Formats: sequence, C-alpha cells, structure tokens
Amino acid sequence: MYKHIKSLTSMRGIAALIVVILHFSYYALPKTGSTLSNYSDFFKNGYLWVDFFFILSGFIMTHVYAEDFYLKVSLDNYRSYLFSRFARIYPLHIFILSLFIGLEFVKLFLPNHSAFTGKFNLTALFANISLLQAFDLNCPPLFWCNTYWNEPAWSISVEFVIYCIFPLLLFVLLRSSEKNDLIIYSFTLFSILLLITFTRGNLDSIIGIPSIARCGLECILGIITYKVYRRGNYRKYFNLNFLAIIAIIWIILIMHYYWHHWRSLHDWLILPAFSILILAISVNHNGAISKFLNSRLMLYLGTISYSIYMVHWFIQELLKLFWIYAFHNAFGKGFTEYEALTSLVVFLMMVLFAASLTYRFVEVPARNYLKSTILRKECIERQ
Repeated sequence: MYKHIKSLTSMRGIAALIVVILHFSYYALPKTGSTLSNYSDFFKNGYLWVDFFFILSGFIMTHVYAEDFYLKVSLDNYRSYLFSRFARIYPLHIFILSLFIGLEFVKLFLPNHSAFTGKFNLTALFANISLLQAFDLNCPPLFWCNTYWNEPAWSISVEFVIYCIFPLLLFVLLRSSEKNDLIIYSFTLFSILLLITFTRGNLDSIIGIPSIARCGLECILGIITYKVYRRGNYRKYFNLNFLAIIAIIWIILIMHYYWHHWRSLHDWLILPAFSILILAISVNHNGAISKFLNSRLMLYLGTISYSIYMVHWFIQELLKLFWIYAFHNAFGKGFTEYEALTSLVVFLMMVLFAASLTYRFVEVPARNYLKSTILRKECIERQ
C-alpha cells in the first residue's frame, strides 16, 4: 500500500489557484492582468503550472501504481487502473459540461445572444463529451484548436490519452538503471525543447494534438523524478530545505519575467525546477516549507484542487453573461485598478465556495459510486 505524500496534495492547490488567477486576470478581466503585470509577470506565466501538473501527475501515479505494473501489465490490473482514472476525472468533467449546456440554453432566451455557435458548437460538444477535444483534425496546422467548451478541460483530454499508455511507460522505465535515467531525463527535456521550438514557440500555445506529446514527455519527467525520490541518494548531498528554496527561487525568477524573445527557452527552463521542487518537498521533515504545506488549509486547497481547476471557467462565463444582461456592458468595462483587484478577490472566493460544493456533492460521491460499482461487478465475475 502506498503512503500518501501530503505536501504534493497542497502543491496541487497552489498550482490550481495560480491557473485560476491567470485565466481571470488575463482573459475575463484584462484590467486586472495589466495591473498585476506592473509589478510582476508571475501570473501572466501562470500557464506553466499546467506543466507542473503533468510532471506531478507522472510522479504521483508512479508512486501509486509502480507495484502494480513493475512485473507485468496484466489485463485485470490495467482495466482496474484505467477505470479508476476515468472515475477520478470524468464525473466532474461531465457535470461542468452540463452546466455549460444549460448556459447555452439560457442564451436562447436572451436578446443579442446566439447559442450553440462558435466554440460552443455541437460538434465540439460531442468531442468534449468523448474527451476527444484535443483531436480536432479540422484546424490546421493542428497546433491551435477551438474545440474547448470548458477551456481548462483540454488538459484532462490529453491526460486521459497518456493514462492509457502510462502502465506501459512504467513497465519500461522502472527497469532502467540510474545512469540510463539521467540519459532518459536529459533526452526528454531536449525533446520538449524541440517540441516548443517547432510548434508555437511557447508551452502556452501547445494545445490540440501536440499537447499529447507535451503531456506525455512531462509525465516521463515525473516518472524519472520519482525514481530519484525512491533511491534517496540525493539526501546525502543536499539539505531538503535548501533544495526546496533553490527550486522556489528558480521558479519565481523564471515566472517574474515574460521573455518576448527566447520564449521557448524561458518556458523550458522552468521544467527542471518543477522536478527539483517536487523532489525536495516529497520527504516529510520539520522545515518551515513542509509545515506550511502540511497545514490543514493548504491540504484542503489541494484536496479540492481538481474542482477548483474545473469549475472556475464556468463561473467566468456565467459572470460575463450576467454582467452583459444586467448592466449592458462587457464585464469590467470602466473598472478602476482597485475595482479590478477587488473583483479578483471576490472571484476567488466564489470559485473556492463553488469548488467546495462540487467536491463534496459531485466529485467524491460520483467517484465512490463508480468505484464501488466496478468492484461489485468484479466480485460477481470472480464468483
């Protein structure tokens, strides 16, 4: 039985909140983004925390499933694993998608609004229901697709593809030696740099089909990082607090600046820092960073992080629609800097409240129901 790594749960919450702030500040209410960028481009670079999610996902799934797939990939284990992953991501996804469908029906009764058009067309809806929104072949050059009803859900579409091949990746990579792990990690990093350079020039724009490679390669970084964690050799040479501080400073320096030139290099340079941060905080100790991450508040934020990530875009869309209907103006038009920043705080409170509800009444019950159903079915089949 694997041991829960609490600090990584908290990091999921931090990463989700950074993505939420990015989306609100630079998409829903750009006035907020311009105000924040006067001080730092940290949140403008917030999309990089999706890449943190991908690396972290590879690390945590290796932690959970290494014993299951080290010796072989059996059909029973693979089926159980894949259904568990499906139960983890799909119920909340389909619930949020149903809210978007309801919003489109509301538009039918509003003046000057068209429903089920643009990115909210029915073909895109089918792709989203099927978790195929990353496979739109009708948008050359396949590097930018307009098939996302719930914008953040593009990442779970590509993650599920990687979930399907993840046991095979584990089966192969868990057998590599320490020397080969370094080679694999370096080659994977170089491959990501090539992917960034020869697609859109930055990680933010790598969506659609190339995002599958983005997710898969970063998942491999997570697997190799976990192998280093399990060996524990690095603890002889590095103080864990010091290692975490180095990683945090590294990440902050990268995210503080928005390189308009050498953009591909900027985004790529943060990836090793994410691996180092995950490595440093995975071991429980009495340092200030561990105590902060293991606090009840941070652990709760991490626990509801998937709901935070999935629900916030719908709240944005609902807020913008309500604002136009109520005030006959685009949301935030004419806001002062103070009003824009206040709106961000209020929005975050709304997201956290909504995420708490969806976690408690949708995400957990649906996941438990699906898992209990498949377990019951397996027991019947074995009788």
